[in-house]
Amino acid sequence: MVSVQMSHKQFFIGALLLMVFAVGCGSAAKKELVNAQFYFDRGMKNMDQKNYIKALTDFQTIIESYQTSDLVDRAQFMLAEAHFMNEDYVTAAYEYERVYADFPSSEHAVEARYKRAVCYYNESPKADLDQENTRFAIDEFTRFIDNFPSHELSREAQKQIDELKAKLAYKDFKSAELYRKLKKYDAALIYYQSVTRDYSRTTWSDESRFGIGLVYLKQKKFEQAKEVFQRLVNTTDRKDLKDKSQKKLAYIENRTKK
Repeated sequence: MVSVQMSHKQFFIGALLLMVFAVGCGSAAKKELVNAQFYFDRGMKNMDQKNYIKALTDFQTIIESYQTSDLVDRAQFMLAEAHFMNEDYVTAAYEYERVYADFPSSEHAVEARYKRAVCYYNESPKADLDQENTRFAIDEFTRFIDNFPSHELSREAQKQIDELKAKLAYKDFKSAELYRKLKKYDAALIYYQSVTRDYSRTTWSDESRFGIGLVYLKQKKFEQAKEVFQRLVNTTDRKDLKDKSQKKLAYIENRTKK
């Protein structure tokens, strides 16, 4: 009788131990599944589905909880990408900087530098507004080209610099035009000359040269005006400016003969 009771008791203990072992194994297996790779894969899936807020949580989890994972630099880059795709460019710029600052050997470091510049490019406002972000973008793109002159993205960076400089040139050109119409000729010259000096690659450079010629005419500085208009005739690719400059030269010729 005692033997039977002991047998039942041993069976019960064995079954209990087996259950505990099974639960433990299940928990261990579950823990094994929920790792950095799990969060990264889920984050990428959320990116594909445009669930950028959920993706942010997944990538942030890797950065905070799996700092020794070989996925952490990729997670940092994708965190920046998620902010970028969510059009939070200010935060994205900060997160891109962390990629190349914290993980300089990452395969994403160079692209992160470029994308940081693109963030400021996207934040660049219309020409009549404050252009601080436009200048930030130009500086970042220029720095990228200086550091990676042969990189395939450098050509695109130069195009974006030219576009942004054209915006700054237009802003100064409009200021010059306003001052000229208000007959504040010295102020107009300052803005026209800033365009020809700082933004010579833009279409507004020749427009500003023509404006300088108009200012000299108003100031009756005919020789200086003649020099400006003659240079435009000789150098500009724009037929409209060439024609207008030739007319001004004819006007100066008539005035100086009298």
